Amino acid sequence: MGEHLQILVPNIHAIPKVNKSLFRIYRDARFHRLDPIKERIGIIFWQGTTHRMQSASFYMHYDPFEVFVATGIRNFKPELLATYREYIKNDVKRAALHTILEALKAKGYEIGEPKYKKFPRGFEEYVDKPHAYLAKYGSMYAFKTFKPDKAFHSTKIIEKNFKVYKDMLALHEWLYMLTLSQ
Repeated sequence: MGEHLQILVPNIHAIPKVNKSLFRIYRDARFHRLDPIKERIGIIFWQGTTHRMQSASFYMHYDPFEVFVATGIRNFKPELLATYREYIKNDVKRAALHTILEALKAKGYEIGEPKYKKFPRGFEEYVDKPHAYLAKYGSMYAFKTFKPDKAFHSTKIIEKNFKVYKDMLALHEWLYMLTLSQ
């Protein structure tokens, strides 16, 4: 998949090692009663020099019942959240993100839900501006889920995911530009 993604993003990080592109399958069970082995496998390909979880990325995870394919950043840490909020104060950047999200919804993709119910401090003057709702997000990603099928159990999964990632490329690029402004 990493080699295919280089067509879209030539400098994508696709490192087939645990804690790089592959998530660990085990968890630290000392502090909770969860099973020490995860029921799903996660894979991430990211762009940029920041930590993989704070970078624009292509992601997938799967378990016996569901395949989840996404592009974005799952959770903004405080520094990236502050950068994101400053970034979307720009009317053009905010409108561009809104347009990207609407286009993805029109293609049948889902968008992560806003994390916050209220507008953050410093956004009082933006509340009535178009697309101000974007300030309520604490992450930004689009995704698609499907059941594991024949394509999943063959090399066709690469083509299937590539189409999804190609559709979501505009969101990836918008987020990459955001991370560059940190």
